[in-house]
Amino acid sequence: MDISRPVVEKPKFISVEKFVEARTNSIVQLLKAIDNDALVSGEVTKGPRTAAQRLPRHMRRRAMAYDIECTDAYSKVCEFSRKECRGRTSRGEEEECHQLYTPGEYPFGYIGPARFQKTSNENELNVWIHPSSKPQFLKAFSEFHGLKKTENEEMDQFKSSEMTVSIDIQHVARFHLSGPKCLKKLRDSIRFVEEERFQGEHDRFLSVADSVFNSNRDGEVIYLLIEDPRTNWDRKSDPDHKKVKKEEEIDWRGKNKPVNDFWNREFREKAVEKRMSDAEYQKKNADKILGVVSTEAKIPILLIIRNEGLKALDGVDILIPEPFSKDFWVSLQRRGVRASGLRDEYAAHLESKTLYFPIDDVESEAGRASGEAMKKELQEKYDGKPHNRRCKHWSALRVKYPFEYKWNELVKNWEEEEAEKRAFVCRDLQKLREIQDGLMGRSEIRKQENGMLIPVKLQFFGRGRPKKFGMICIPSMEDLISIRRNRNKEIIQKTPDSDEIIPMEVEEFPEGEEEVPRKRLEGFVSLDAAANEKPISLKWLFEETTRLDDRTTKRKRVNRKKKESKKRRKLEYEKRKEELASEEAERETTNYRFSANREIIGRLVAGEQSVLAGHGQAIGYICAAALSRIASNYHKTKTVVLVRNSTSKYYHPAYVTILKTAIQI
Repeated sequence: MDISRPVVEKPKFISVEKFVEARTNSIVQLLKAIDNDALVSGEVTKGPRTAAQRLPRHMRRRAMAYDIECTDAYSKVCEFSRKECRGRTSRGEEEECHQLYTPGEYPFGYIGPARFQKTSNENELNVWIHPSSKPQFLKAFSEFHGLKKTENEEMDQFKSSEMTVSIDIQHVARFHLSGPKCLKKLRDSIRFVEEERFQGEHDRFLSVADSVFNSNRDGEVIYLLIEDPRTNWDRKSDPDHKKVKKEEEIDWRGKNKPVNDFWNREFREKAVEKRMSDAEYQKKNADKILGVVSTEAKIPILLIIRNEGLKALDGVDILIPEPFSKDFWVSLQRRGVRASGLRDEYAAHLESKTLYFPIDDVESEAGRASGEAMKKELQEKYDGKPHNRRCKHWSALRVKYPFEYKWNELVKNWEEEEAEKRAFVCRDLQKLREIQDGLMGRSEIRKQENGMLIPVKLQFFGRGRPKKFGMICIPSMEDLISIRRNRNKEIIQKTPDSDEIIPMEVEEFPEGEEEVPRKRLEGFVSLDAAANEKPISLKWLFEETTRLDDRTTKRKRVNRKKKESKKRRKLEYEKRKEELASEEAERETTNYRFSANREIIGRLVAGEQSVLAGHGQAIGYICAAALSRIASNYHKTKTVVLVRNSTSKYYHPAYVTILKTAIQI
């Protein structure tokens, strides 16, 4: 997405004398305001002090801590971004992740994560958003700035008198490579174009590829110019690149002007027009002994370093013109890069202990739509099973909502006052750090806003493998004592029927009276031989063979059994229907918070056995109102909760910590 504004014409005639006079007067007034004759000479610095040094020390620190320089295009989108929800601010031409909210509705109105990339042109800003959050963002952005959609055959555009928003999803493809060797595999899959303008960018990439990945700056942007990726398909050996020593410059981009021809649409279209067709390339490649080494198409690509400390997700993002995306994909595959699907991506986010958008998000429209689709799929799969093969979530396990979360109801049960608005997720990083300090006993836990949900990560230190839709519960004092003695001891969810103990009734008879014979109890086995004897009809015992071959008798017997079976199934269905109706009525009247034996404070949105850690780990949300109840549940200086899957009756202990990593794409 490209956001730009028209160039504003500068005034042609300026009165320099009036301008200098007004500027001088303002400077004099400023010096009088900050000058303090009572201040001891040399208190701040030795020797004469400047006007800025005359400011109090705390004011100078505050002035140096903020960067007020902001481009026009960037300021248009900053109304949707919350500064307290992102980690750091990029420097210059770098990419950073933002959390988008509808203006004026924070902490509600969450749209989703987005990535902003500034360019050397102050009037342009490139924004990347998830496809599922695109309709919500465009609707909110158009209403806020008064944009109207224009008819354009090449791309969707929204215009106003101040800006133009272009959606260019059909002409640019984006890949993500992750892993410790991602930069080296990328280096072996491309061939540089020998052009002097891009020499500095090429050397920078070669130095970064040979260095330790963790030493690279997150969000750094590198522009490259490469040959057609098909020139590396049939090469058994890797391209011979020179070795470049990495410069130990903190602000390398500030001293090297970017050659951003990638965002020049005419330059990209020129490369696409010169692309050789597959048939022509194969014919030309077969005529040469060493194959095709270079073509007329010179392809600009853009690399973005992703070094956020997320383990399995750190790597590099690659932007390339769409007609060359398939060729580039095949080139990576032939160099040993493995393609990952949605499940692999979901597992990588869980290993990195970060939320996956939109599946793990519970507040945005995209997250709610994903949850509804998953609920429908799981419910259809559950209804397709035979009734005797279905898991009895309520009667046996006391799980009120097995395929959904119902955060609004859970938050309402925990709030002392009536919650007027719906639940929302806390994404303020500073507030999350304060809550983590409160759980660790470093500070006091303050009362949070009504309806707030806290993202948490859970680490199992005993048995168990967490699953999605699991329940996070508060352990009792007996549970904590049992965990300290044996962390693998089973803690079982008991059904209400198992808790009731019915005493056995013993009937006493007066003296001289004998016990009245009663009907045998169900399951009673008598040892009396005469009691087990049954009369047998001699007519059926010595029946003639013609009787057995009677088709009419057989047909009547089969029909009788069919009627009996049909009647039995009908009675069982009616009985099962009554039981389901009674269970549904009981489930509706039961408080969500107290539906299980332990109080429910949250739910899991993702969980699995960790391959890297070797134990179960999960991610979920808990109610902020329940933080004070778990703050004192310590096991080896860590806060402990109980986790139970929606299909299990066993509780498993787990350490809980606040998730301070913002959701990203």
